[in-house]
This record gives sequence, structure tokens and C-alpha cells, in this order.
Amino acid sequence: MKVLIAEDDAPSRKLLRHFIGSLPDYQIVGEATNGEELIQYVTKEKPDVALVDIGMPLMDGMEAVKACKELFPSLQVIFITGHDDYAIEAFSVRAVDYILKPIERNRLYSALERAIQASHGRTQKEQSIKKNLIIKQQKNTIFIPLDDIIFIERIDRKSVIHTKNGIFETNEALTSLDDALDSRFIVSHRSYVINVGLLTKIEGAGQMYKAYFKDYDKTARISKHKIDELQRYKA
Repeated sequence: MKVLIAEDDAPSRKLLRHFIGSLPDYQIVGEATNGEELIQYVTKEKPDVALVDIGMPLMDGMEAVKACKELFPSLQVIFITGHDDYAIEAFSVRAVDYILKPIERNRLYSALERAIQASHGRTQKEQSIKKNLIIKQQKNTIFIPLDDIIFIERIDRKSVIHTKNGIFETNEALTSLDDALDSRFIVSHRSYVINVGLLTKIEGAGQMYKAYFKDYDKTARISKHKIDELQRYKA
């Protein structure tokens, strides 16, 4: 777990170094003494958690954290300060904890443990989102594994998702669905998005081409200007 210290008070930085130094799973990747340095370190080192004092020069810790969160939303923040004036604002930026000085070792360790849990939970959620296409069907939310999607076609005002385990329909636009897919999916036609990883054959059909897929009897359309790009993906 990479930790960044942002504190303009030298004795406080020394104490934090001492506390964190006894934890084998944590590595201090930088020490900022003002808000501007905090942003620079976060951008360069991409720490998992930042220990931040609020009353720092040039830019206070709260404003710097807001800027960092815009760039790196997964950053976990623990405020360590001598004032309780910003407690409510701290939790509006989803801080893990707001610790008042003098710093207590056990309170800091507890906050770091929660930062780990929050970081892991977010990572797992992001991975789940990346591996699934999430669609709305009336009041239901459905997660469709990307590996299962063969192709998507637009019919009238619906997007029809062909998968290994059945067909799903949604009112969401084809362009919106395509934005949520990964690089194995290609727009083959204005009404089709296909999974090139499952593509087995391309066949001419008048002014269009047909795409055939592994273990699936339905076909998708390919427009003329996409044919050269898709030929190289054939299994």
C-alpha cells in the first residue's frame, strides 16, 4: 500500500514516518509540505492513501484533496489536523477518517486498515464493471459478462444483445452500449456491434457482408467500409 504524507509541520511528519515505518505492508512514496506539492506527488506517484493536514501553505489540504479526487477518484484520504472546523467538509469528499492532533497510533492504524478495505472494495467493483455490460430492463439492472456477448444489433428503438446464454433487449442506444464495451468489440455497421473474438467467417451478401460467429446460427451485418478492418479478425 503506497502512502503519501502531506504535512507542513516537520515533527508531525517525523511521527507519521515512525508510525508507518513499523508497518511492513505500507510504503511512504513522498512527503509534501504544501497543497501544490500534494497534487504533484499524487499525479506522479499515484498513492493508494494520502495522510493530509488541512492548514498548509500555498493551497490548503482540503482544496488540494478536491483537485486530487477529480484526477484520481480512488485515492483514499485520511485528514490529520489540529482543527475540527472542516470535519463535515472532509466527509463530503469521502475521507476515510478525520483525525485530530495529537496523533494516536491506534487511531491511525485503524484508519489505514479502513483505507485498505475501501481501496480493495472499489477495485473489485471497478473490475466487475469492466467485465460486464450493465443494462436496464424496466426496473431491473442486468449484468451481462462481456465474454458472453456475440453481437448487438439495433432494431427499431431497441438494442438487441445476442449472447451465449440468450437474447436481451434494452432501450439504451447502440452508441451508449458500445462505449461500455472493450476493444474486442467493433462497430461493423451503423446498426451492429460485433465481438471480433468470436468471428469465424465473413461472406458477401449483395451490397453488404455477413458476419458468422462460433457456435451461433444468427449473423450480423458488415458495411463495405468496415470489411478491410474486419477481415484480419477472422478466426
